[in-house]
Formats: sequence, C-alpha cells, structure tokens
Amino acid sequence: MINELQVALISGPAYDPLYECLPAFTESTGVEVNVAFRGDHPALNHHLATLREVTYDLVSTHTKYAPSQLRFLAPLDRSIDTSILDDFVPLLLELARVDGLLYSLPRNIDVRLLHFRTDIIDSAPATWDDLLATARRHNSPPQCYGFLFPGRESGLFGTFFELAEMAGARLFPESLVPAIENEGGRWALQFLRSCYAEVLVPRELPDWHYDKVHECFRAGRAAMVGDWPGYYSLYRDPNISAVHDRLGLSPYPIGPAGKSLAYGGGHTFALTRQGATKQDALKLLLYLTAAEQQIGEARHGCVPVRRSVMKQMQDEASQENHARLAMLEKVIADHILIPPKFARYPEVEEVLWRTVQKAFLGEVEIDDALGYMTKQISQIVRQDVRQTSVCRG
Repeated sequence: MINELQVALISGPAYDPLYECLPAFTESTGVEVNVAFRGDHPALNHHLATLREVTYDLVSTHTKYAPSQLRFLAPLDRSIDTSILDDFVPLLLELARVDGLLYSLPRNIDVRLLHFRTDIIDSAPATWDDLLATARRHNSPPQCYGFLFPGRESGLFGTFFELAEMAGARLFPESLVPAIENEGGRWALQFLRSCYAEVLVPRELPDWHYDKVHECFRAGRAAMVGDWPGYYSLYRDPNISAVHDRLGLSPYPIGPAGKSLAYGGGHTFALTRQGATKQDALKLLLYLTAAEQQIGEARHGCVPVRRSVMKQMQDEASQENHARLAMLEKVIADHILIPPKFARYPEVEEVLWRTVQKAFLGEVEIDDALGYMTKQISQIVRQDVRQTSVCRG
C-alpha cells in the first residue's frame, strides 16, 4: 500500500505553481500527498485554529502566525542537518524561530514594492503626499483608479502598519500596546480614508484581498499599487497582463517621519507533531524547500531565501529583473517592517484590520478608531501576559 501524507496548504496565484511538483515527489518516493485543505491565509488559519486535533502532517504557515500554532507544530532543529540550514538566509531562519527553536523552513520572504504604470507616470513619487497627488491626477474611475491597496484582512492591516510607522506612530512598541493616538496614526487613517472617499480606489475594495487587487492593476485599471514579488511573472506575462510592457517598480515613498518602510515576513512550511514522527513528512518538507523548487518560485518572481538560489537568479536575470532583485534585497536589508512574535498576534491583526476598515469607510471617526484599537489591543496583551505567567508558573 502506498504511504499517504495529509497536508494543508496556502493557495492563490502566487502560491499554486509550486504544488505542480507534488506528482514528481510521489513518483520518486512512492508517497502520495493528499492536499486535504487549500485556502488563503485567513481561511487556512481559521481552519487550523478550529480543529481540536490537527491530523495534518505538513502545513503552510507564516513567520507571524507560527507562534499562535505551537500547540500542534513540531520543532525541527534535531531533524534537519546544519549543512542544509546553512544555505538559508540567516534573517529568515531567525524569523522562523520561536523562543530559539526552529518551527518551520522558509519558502520565501515578502516585502512590497510600489508598482506603477510607466505609460502615465514618468517617475515614482518620492513621498506619500506626492503619491496621493499623483493618484488624484491619474484617477478616472471606473476605467482607471489612482492607487490600490488590499481592503481587508492581513493586507489592510499591513498597509496601515506601514503608513502609521512611516508617519512616526508605533504599532508594536516594546509593551505591544500601540502608540497610535497621535499625528502619525491620524495621518495613516486619513490617507486611507481620502483614497476611499475620493474614489481613488474601487467601491468594492472592502471585499478585496491580495488577489483581487493584483488582478485590477494587471488589467490596467489602476495607476499604482503596492504589491508582492510572487505576482511579478503574472504582471510580465503578455498573454494575461495589460501592463506587461509598462510596469515600473520602486521602493515605497518616504512617509511624514522621513522614512520608507515595507511590511514583511516569510511564508514557511512546517511539520505538525504528528508529521514529525514520519520520515516521509520530513522528506516532503525538504523537497518543498529545496533549491530546485525555490528556483522555480524565484522565476515566478518570489524572493529566494536560499543564498545559492539568489546567486543563481542574479546570474541568469535580465537587466530589468536583476535591478528588481537588488531593489528587493535593499528593502529587506534596510526598510523591512516585521511584526513581533507572540501567540495572540492573529487576534491583534483581526482587531486592527476591522477597525481600520471602518475608519476608512467613514463608519467611525478617526480618533475613535485609534482609541478603540489601543484599548482592545491593551486588553489582548494583558491577557497574553497573564496566560504566559500561568503557563510558566
């Protein structure tokens, strides 16, 4: 009888091409891989969180979500040879650790760049005020919107995180209680509200996550968007992209506090405690994160997290793609904005995006929204501290 592994994977245009390698894994090992669940990260996280017993062997996760999943994830340090780990970028391995233990292997690292239409915009805006002015100038709905961002869930949270920090607010100071009831927090929410109130974004935006935003810009229906590396090959595909020959890239503009920051983190694969008992599950983990698979993902646009793969991509890249990889490396080195690791992070993200959405829709006043977020997250953090103390006691 053929052995079978049960897995739960993140899905979407930026992720699905990798899974085409699974039949080759089965052919070479005789181990079937049953993708028993597939969905976007909010759906995947919700699914895993509601299970009393996680019977998957391997799951997709993320460096920001893994701390909330330790009840079913297995540490990997004793299972993986250091010669394999040495090829991974140290920053990404560190992000994949929780309390010093490695709980997953990196798949990629995500930071956004500003994408803009070179047929209507001569050069990238230098500041966010410039970006807003540029968006207004090139806004002609419904044919073309000025600037796009995800209108819900982690994508909206990340956009607010970036804007608030670039304006001088602190979403995650050492206490984890946001310092956002200030000019920086107000500016960030007002920027998002202006985009929606002035119809610089589609009215449907509150229902849009990453993929819909990407599709709108790819169709030529927006002047600018902040987007992720995994979509790059789709943007450059002349068969499906109206902007394939008119795509400009740049780091994010400078915010009111004089800095450019890009929210980031790493998608990873992890073994569950059940999977850690199976040598076949470890083989699948190493296969999915092997150099061969990372090269395939890198050719779709993802940022490699193996040093050998990054070198190969830089050697084979066109001048245009070489410049993009160098830009991404610099953003990761100098401008990345990484949320802290703590178990109740998903609850904080949920409070933030839902309140930010109400604020940009005009359903709550900006100061009320900032106060509510501060109060709610303070309560979550206090509960987290109490629970941690009980566990340690």
